[in-house]
Amino acid sequence: MEEEETCIVSGKLDCETCDIKNLLICEIDVKMARKFVLSNTLYRFSALTIFLFIGLMTNQWWWFYSYGIIVALTFVIIEPRLLCSHCPHYARSGKFLKCWALRGMPKLWRYNPGPIGKAEKKIMLILGSFIDLFPFIGVVYGIVIFALNPFSQLFYGIGLILITIFFTYMVYYFSKVLLGDACKRCPNFSCAMNKVSKEVVNKFLEKNPVIQKAWEREE
Repeated sequence: MEEEETCIVSGKLDCETCDIKNLLICEIDVKMARKFVLSNTLYRFSALTIFLFIGLMTNQWWWFYSYGIIVALTFVIIEPRLLCSHCPHYARSGKFLKCWALRGMPKLWRYNPGPIGKAEKKIMLILGSFIDLFPFIGVVYGIVIFALNPFSQLFYGIGLILITIFFTYMVYYFSKVLLGDACKRCPNFSCAMNKVSKEVVNKFLEKNPVIQKAWEREE
């Protein structure tokens, strides 16, 4: 898919007079990208630190390694293939993603202008649920271990509680960044979290015949 086949990167349309300007994240929003990267990194780092304390408390390091490996594989390889490759921003030139979300991740796959398939969406939901919910299971497990051995695990237990408080805040903040703003304006319309109105979606597709045809083929 060539770069000029999407108005987001071609510059063929006058963005200033576009009737859906500001309703979609069409331009590279560096400020939003930095906010996403920072909040997402702190979110995953604090979750990984929860499993670090569990490893120190119980010597069960599979929590730490399994979570770290799955998060790395998801954001570097799997999500760019299953989700990002369907986004108009993926059509930008270069070997790395230039968007508000996984900015800087390698583009190992070809751009697909059509919507995300059902299987792709299910896999992303499973992976997303795991990396978002598994830390809470770790918190419960770690606190139970601490409660059963409060004196021998005092230092690590206090550390676990403090990082859990920080993690909970990051869950709230990251959710606010996504659901409160970005997902309402993201041009990756078939993502399970996308909240762009049908009216805006249709107007965007009308301005991008190649993408519109790809969507029509999938219907």
